[in-house]
Amino acid sequence: MLKFCVILVFSIFAVAGKACAQVSGSITLASDYSYRGISLSNEQPVVQLNMVYDAPDGWYAGAFGSKVKLNGDSSDGEQILLYSGFSRRLRSGLIWEAGATAALFPKSTDLNYGEVFTGLMFDNLNARIYYSPNYIGLNSKTLYLEANADYQLRERLDLFSHIGWLVYPDGKVGQVNRNRVDVRIGVGSNFSSWKLQLAYGITRPQYSYSTGKYQSNSRNSLVFSASYLF
Repeated sequence: MLKFCVILVFSIFAVAGKACAQVSGSITLASDYSYRGISLSNEQPVVQLNMVYDAPDGWYAGAFGSKVKLNGDSSDGEQILLYSGFSRRLRSGLIWEAGATAALFPKSTDLNYGEVFTGLMFDNLNARIYYSPNYIGLNSKTLYLEANADYQLRERLDLFSHIGWLVYPDGKVGQVNRNRVDVRIGVGSNFSSWKLQLAYGITRPQYSYSTGKYQSNSRNSLVFSASYLF
């Protein structure tokens, strides 16, 4: 599955490149790397880089990189997330999309995993469902369902929200693989090429994970981030 996702991502990179893709990106400093309700940085600040290629015919591809700290005793590592997909706007204004992601941890390769996804977008609302046959070192199939919304409070000030549900459809029982819900709400502001965000996240249930090199806690969090857009 991971090899399939990597091949698909690079194939779409090639297609997007031939279609005169538009390039954009961001550099972010965040107080924590909170991912689907858990911290991948041991609640420490991280620097992140994101690059996106958008082709006019609907293809897109990108790469995201972040520092990670997988447990309190390990040295810092990195996560590289490759993603690609295709989107199409319907006459109703609804946009559908489908694609794949490949998450790579160069210093902890047993955590590498791939996902495929599909989703819908309309105005400032979007929803996706992801499937992975071996999610982040848990040796278990997962589905992740998420919905996101943005609302402009005033000029340069937005309210955003997120809800996600991680599900283990194979029914395995254990401390690590229990269904989990994460909720996040925050405010963001844009100034020229800068974007500032402050978000509060809630995760239920809350418990510790231990999957070899990966150890973390799911807990409530307050995260501040500052991004430079280019």
